[in-house]
Amino acid sequence: MAVFPLPQLEDNAVLLPSSQTNSTQPQLCDVWRDIQGAHNWNGLLDPMVPNLKAEALRYGNLAQLCYDAFGGKSYSKNYGTCYHSKRDLFNKMGMSESGYQVTKYVYANTNLLNQVFGEKPKDQGVWLGFIAVCTDPNEIRRLGRRDIVIAWRGTQTAEEWIEDLRDILVPTRLSYRCKRTGKNQEHHFAGGVLIERGFLSCYTSTVRHRQGAAGATVNISTRDLVVSEIERLIQVYEKEMDNLSITFTGHSLGAALATLSAYDIKQMLCTKHNFHQIPVTVFAFASPRVGNLAFAKRVEEIGVKVLRFVNKRDVVPKVPGVCMNENVGCLSKLLHWLPWTYFHVGFELPLHNNSPFIQHTHNLAYFHNLELYLHLLDGYVGSKQPFSWSGRDHALVNKSCDLLREKYEIPPKWWQEQNKGLVKGPDGKWTQPSEEE
Repeated sequence: MAVFPLPQLEDNAVLLPSSQTNSTQPQLCDVWRDIQGAHNWNGLLDPMVPNLKAEALRYGNLAQLCYDAFGGKSYSKNYGTCYHSKRDLFNKMGMSESGYQVTKYVYANTNLLNQVFGEKPKDQGVWLGFIAVCTDPNEIRRLGRRDIVIAWRGTQTAEEWIEDLRDILVPTRLSYRCKRTGKNQEHHFAGGVLIERGFLSCYTSTVRHRQGAAGATVNISTRDLVVSEIERLIQVYEKEMDNLSITFTGHSLGAALATLSAYDIKQMLCTKHNFHQIPVTVFAFASPRVGNLAFAKRVEEIGVKVLRFVNKRDVVPKVPGVCMNENVGCLSKLLHWLPWTYFHVGFELPLHNNSPFIQHTHNLAYFHNLELYLHLLDGYVGSKQPFSWSGRDHALVNKSCDLLREKYEIPPKWWQEQNKGLVKGPDGKWTQPSEEE
């Protein structure tokens, strides 16, 4: 077993012992609504309170899991799927203590994803993430509520975004069945809400979905799959309505889909009696812009809380809308109706590349890496504070890139699928295993 040297912190980095950082903070169960953004994280971001950092890292790890568990190798017959079953996902990925149970896998099937992942589209679509619910009593007590989480996976590199994000804003056409009237309410053109066409296409794409033990398949959109599962879980836990939360997380494309689906779910909740009070929160990493000014306003009006983590050297959060966006000022508001005028949503927490672990690089794709985001967040104290390493394994930074300084002796891009997925059978022959159920 390889033994990596302990990191040697430099002058501009500080190690804060856990006894100093956690001794005086309140219990999460007492402040969870504030951590979920009930008061727009007022007074919690700069400096960042430990509870919020820990929760953001926890949700970021769930987004990273979506990358690590994805079968993205075209030579595999399980290409485009998750390596593991819903039952085993957390155990196989080293997160058995998460306290969550996966209830549904999320797939999408669009031209966007087929271009990114090659020419082997699957009828059931490409695996994009999962829906899970907290079921462990101890974790529920720690959180102070039962949490439903929706984690979305993104694309792999910034170069893919440059190729993919060449689209325009289009109207949304999302309908919801009102529980009170029994009629469908369609919220398209509401207040001029426009969504980036690629994201909307991905979210509303149709996939072949297997239902029940009999294995019958039906055509269903990604959006309907997500909405129906959230509705089902809310009904199951309806008696816990006062202590129930819905949290979305994702990176890159996944962050955009997390924002769009959170908006959609909150709109749905607003049509149902008493369901509107359920807090809906998004922890978004490296999110591009998703919609126009009307979309940003509507997200705020209906109470979706969005906290965006942005690496200042990452190009993806700057697109689309490079020329016409919220930073342009009055001109962008005057021309908000144009199909290429974008506005970010929610609150932004900028992360600076001030870690002493990281070497200088000109590879812009590395600044988009989610593990780098989580490393920088782990060391974030405040906007004017030096990097303060809190103990997150620095080796994770090099899982899929080459950013750590050589003195730490962590090889670049070390995260690999063992034996390229082949397993040795009882007969001594190596074969590809069938997809887990």
